[in-house]
Amino acid sequence: MFDGIGDLESGRDALTRLLNRRFLPTILRREIALQANTGRQFAVLMLDLDHFKAINDTHGHEAGDRALKHVAALLVQNTRGSDYLFRYGGEEFVVVLGSVSRDDALAIAEGLRNAIASSPVTLADGSTLRLTGSIGAAIQDGHPDYERVLARADAAMYAAKRAGRDRVVVDDGGLPDPPGVRALQR
Repeated sequence: MFDGIGDLESGRDALTRLLNRRFLPTILRREIALQANTGRQFAVLMLDLDHFKAINDTHGHEAGDRALKHVAALLVQNTRGSDYLFRYGGEEFVVVLGSVSRDDALAIAEGLRNAIASSPVTLADGSTLRLTGSIGAAIQDGHPDYERVLARADAAMYAAKRAGRDRVVVDDGGLPDPPGVRALQR
């Protein structure tokens, strides 16, 4: 219990050791300010593990925890040291990619998707479980509200799920808002 409190106070998710979501607004505001001052683009990736509820229901919560830790490790291994990795909640992760073009962001997202799909998690009984993830990507468009780029990445992630899962969708504008998210002014 005390270790978990220490993790929370340090800003880390206790299970995955990634940053927790409470620091996401600070990082996004910083990236928006850097973009305004330097013109360099950044991107947000929203990643959701596909069929995660079925993993917990079929194999138990310990298997779900293993899957989350496994994906967190893959995110660390397949991103740059300058990127920010967050456990957003449940089976969702957010990656903030600094200094990237649309093509760079897409390549990193595809690399993450492929790493997850090609690296099954080993369960406690020694069996393996194949994982896939749906990833939405949004390039910051200069709008000063960080919630906008986050909502666009979320909408792209939902579009990836609707299109069949285990894929990357980039929001180039025009995607519908994700369920439960208020429309942000353009």
